[in-house]
Amino acid sequence: MTTAEIRDRIITDVDEDPAAPTTGLVTEVLAAINEGQQLAALLTLCLEKTVSFTVTAATCFFTPRSTLTDLIVPLRITVGGIRIRPGTIADLEAENSAWQATADATTRYAVLGCNLMAFTPQAVLNWTAAITLAYSPATLSADGDIPAIPEAYHQNLVDYGVYRVRMKEGAQGLERGLGRLNTYLDDMTRLGNFVRTKSLAARYDVQPFELQNFDRSRMISEVLKWQRKQSQLTAAT
Repeated sequence: MTTAEIRDRIITDVDEDPAAPTTGLVTEVLAAINEGQQLAALLTLCLEKTVSFTVTAATCFFTPRSTLTDLIVPLRITVGGIRIRPGTIADLEAENSAWQATADATTRYAVLGCNLMAFTPQAVLNWTAAITLAYSPATLSADGDIPAIPEAYHQNLVDYGVYRVRMKEGAQGLERGLGRLNTYLDDMTRLGNFVRTKSLAARYDVQPFELQNFDRSRMISEVLKWQRKQSQLTAAT
């Protein structure tokens, strides 16, 4: 599906005419489509690629998103075909309290958030790592743009878009949209499970978030509570 097809389906599903939508609706829908795709990539880690990353000699910490601008999380790091093993800061500290200033061939790495990476020991010469990473998709803007997530899940961008557009309609509109959010999350759970199986087989260092263990009912309850409160505040003013 193209961006235009997804957009028109969302506009139709919220009872608008795609040929003459309300002012600002097209912009709102496009933002919702991009938000839905970014969330899909984050929840499932379904988009991956392998890139080169230069590691500077005698340097421990790096902010990789300065060059890997779409990085979500590294899945595997190798140098010359040799695996660099992952660990936590606590692991590295327990193994060697001087790990931030130890010179030798690099064997371990740690990641904090999306933009802080540490290597230890620190090599005496610059070296190039091959990083297989999960990445966030480029922003959709043109009508002919095609989402990067698997085609079977393009319909879920319609589901998410309807949910986001319905949010502004108050509690009743939000409740109508929550059914589409549940559909979106159900399918993201299935996609995440597929990616997890594939990642385990590839022995990646990170697996997708386990959506089936997430208390969705509590989240939806809190969203509805917040929306009702906002409606009451608007009515009072």
